[in-house]
Amino acid sequence: MAARLGDILDRETSSHISFASFVDHYLRLPDFPADVIEVLESGDLNLFEAEQLARVTARRLGVSPSQAKRTRSELLSSHVQTKASGERLWQRVNELLRASSAEAGETGGELDTELEDLEDFDPYDSTHLFWEQLKQLGFAFREIRRKDVTDEEIEELLKASEPILAILSRIQRRREQTKVVKVRF
Repeated sequence: MAARLGDILDRETSSHISFASFVDHYLRLPDFPADVIEVLESGDLNLFEAEQLARVTARRLGVSPSQAKRTRSELLSSHVQTKASGERLWQRVNELLRASSAEAGETGGELDTELEDLEDFDPYDSTHLFWEQLKQLGFAFREIRRKDVTDEEIEELLKASEPILAILSRIQRRREQTKVVKVRF
């Protein structure tokens, strides 16, 4: 499915949007608040900035939907007037969400962990898709039993795993060489 979607994206976007970018960014658009979608469509914000505003939700702030919309509007207005960078908007949203969780008495809880994860998340870094796929593979392998897999499927898995094992071996050799070099100095 990923290969097919990648082909469609290559054809329709002249290779400007990769499969990883599509999954990481564009699949989230339907979940964005309507006011954020409107601003994104108007061209006043880029996708990264819209993603930051979309994080400002009533649930995360602990306020009503209309208050959350007003907060997004204020952030947007300030952001556009000051011509701040996307990174600055990201920082302001993080500060706002941290302050909201502190006011709600959320300390050391699930929301704090969620915010820390958001802070570490770089939406322009597609490697998190790789780690997510590894996690999915791990779960799948954990659940599969010998009786679930045919001989043909085992052959297919072995063929598919050969290039992956070669890459992992290369990475491991490079890491070992790096360790040797560090030990010498």
